[in-house]
Amino acid sequence: MKKRFFKISLIIIIGYAFILFTDYLGFFEGINNYLYDLSFRLRGSIKHDERILIAAIDEKTLSELGKWPLKRTYYSNLLDSLNEASAIGLDIIFSEASEDDLSLAESIKRLGKVVLPVYVTKTSGVSRPSEVFSFAKTGHIHVEPDTDEITRKVFHHIIYDNNDLYSFASVIYNIVLGKEFSSRFYDAKDNILKQNKIFQADLMNINFYGPSGTFEHISFVDIIENNYEKDFFRNKIVLVGLTASGLEDRLIVPFTQQRDTMPGVEVHANILNNLLDKNFITIIDEKISWFLSIIISSALFLLFIKIEEKKSAVLLLVTFCLISLLTYMFFIYFHFWIRPFVLFTSLCFVFITSYFLKLDEAVKKLDSKYISINEKLGNSLDTTKEKITPSGFVSFLTPKSINVKVNRLINLENKYEDHLETIVKQRTEDLSKALLMINEMSNEMIMRLTKAAESRETGTGEHILRIGMYAREIAKYLKMSEEFVELITFASPMHDIGKIGIPDNILLKKSELNTEEFDIMKTHTVIGEKILSGSLHPKIVMSSSIALNHHEKWDGTGYPRGLKGSDIPIEARIVMICDVYDAMRSVRPYKPAFDHKTTLKIITEGDDRLRPNHFDPEVLEAFLKISSVFEDIYKRYKDSSLVI
Repeated sequence: MKKRFFKISLIIIIGYAFILFTDYLGFFEGINNYLYDLSFRLRGSIKHDERILIAAIDEKTLSELGKWPLKRTYYSNLLDSLNEASAIGLDIIFSEASEDDLSLAESIKRLGKVVLPVYVTKTSGVSRPSEVFSFAKTGHIHVEPDTDEITRKVFHHIIYDNNDLYSFASVIYNIVLGKEFSSRFYDAKDNILKQNKIFQADLMNINFYGPSGTFEHISFVDIIENNYEKDFFRNKIVLVGLTASGLEDRLIVPFTQQRDTMPGVEVHANILNNLLDKNFITIIDEKISWFLSIIISSALFLLFIKIEEKKSAVLLLVTFCLISLLTYMFFIYFHFWIRPFVLFTSLCFVFITSYFLKLDEAVKKLDSKYISINEKLGNSLDTTKEKITPSGFVSFLTPKSINVKVNRLINLENKYEDHLETIVKQRTEDLSKALLMINEMSNEMIMRLTKAAESRETGTGEHILRIGMYAREIAKYLKMSEEFVELITFASPMHDIGKIGIPDNILLKKSELNTEEFDIMKTHTVIGEKILSGSLHPKIVMSSSIALNHHEKWDGTGYPRGLKGSDIPIEARIVMICDVYDAMRSVRPYKPAFDHKTTLKIITEGDDRLRPNHFDPEVLEAFLKISSVFEDIYKRYKDSSLVI
């Protein structure tokens, strides 16, 4: 047991180590990023800060003001129109000098709330505005795409060439709130500079508010032509940038589908909005993800080991769905992202491992069972000389080994088949004979007991014999099931077994019973039901029902309960007409025997005691259709002592 535990623990530890190392190397980054982007698209657009506007240098602007680049006097005019705005970000690189720079610089200086961009080039250089704008506030517009070229994050603080470069959005954010940006890594600046390295800090994962066009775009030319009132821009944050097709620096973002990229200026609008409402995405540390993966998958592994494979697969699927849902819910409601794929991989690993461990155990049991059976049979069936030992799943890893095991089992089955067939056949025949004997004894005991009860009144038992035959014929005519026909054939003779409890002076009285005596006579139905009740045998159960209800009448005038219509069990309705017919045909102390014709007339037309509406119409119709069969049964078994 300890050896097996050590073996399983080693497999699990090695598996976890491989999965976590694979994740550490970044092999799961692609699928995690896909799920991250998918969460954005499933979530859709969310409410953004309506103070943020984009002054778009679009196709309309270029068609009216001239081709790119625009004269810088237009930017001066723009700033004059945006005097009421709380902050302005010009996402335009003014690195080359222009004759209009002084005018633009004056406008920027006058407003004092304008931010210009600094661009970090691919060769690790920095492109700044020309010298005339050196006084202006600047912020870097560098967003570094992931390996799949999708923009998901921004570093708000870049230290390069003895300079602190803060992000374009963070500088605008500082202007809006009236405070300086504070870097978490500023204390490390001196050490970084000594190493002469580029250092990126204050990472933020961008929570995009929607696809391109989510933020309100206003045409640049409409602003400088004063198509908006100046107070329209009061307390607004305006980001100016290029959006015209073919010219703008467009970026791929998580919402990107079918090449619908986002202008760089709108990406910065999303970043700024994140800073304003603190709505950015927090990525859970990978070590926490690893820890959760190990804990959850280990707990599931213990369950997988204990339950069957189908239930394990269902549990795995449910867990996948639950984890996906929780990951998504944390993302949209709490803005936390937990990389799920390492957990998915761990769950698949423990599921597959548990499956093969159970398969290994099953193969060992199969081998052990083979050995056990062969030994119990004294090795008489397997004549091979091969030494068999339980080897587990490892022995299934080659086709040869699989074939050996399968063929060995087939041979054992073939050799054992004849031996078992003889034993099973003999025992089946013995069991069938025993069951047949029990059934016949049961039927005979029923007939003999009911015959004894009946002969107390009439001296013979032919009445109950005929009742069973009558009932069988009506049931067959009514197309009842074979089981019902068999049950009523043997249950109906017990209808009057309750008469065993009626005093002789009433039961054998030769004259007509008075009211008090008749009331006592009627109790034989209840007595019979009590004698037969409580049994689980179908024949006795039906006998109990017939004994209690065979004097109930269709119109509700019968006894003991005055049941009416279909409330009377069908077996009792059948036996009632059979009992009435046979009683009329037989001699009783209080009446002579009637012939068949007279009996039919009384049943169909009625007399002072009997009326046709006493009978179930369907049963009465069946009786009339086969009345000749009734006559034949009565004649054949009038004086017979045969049993059914």
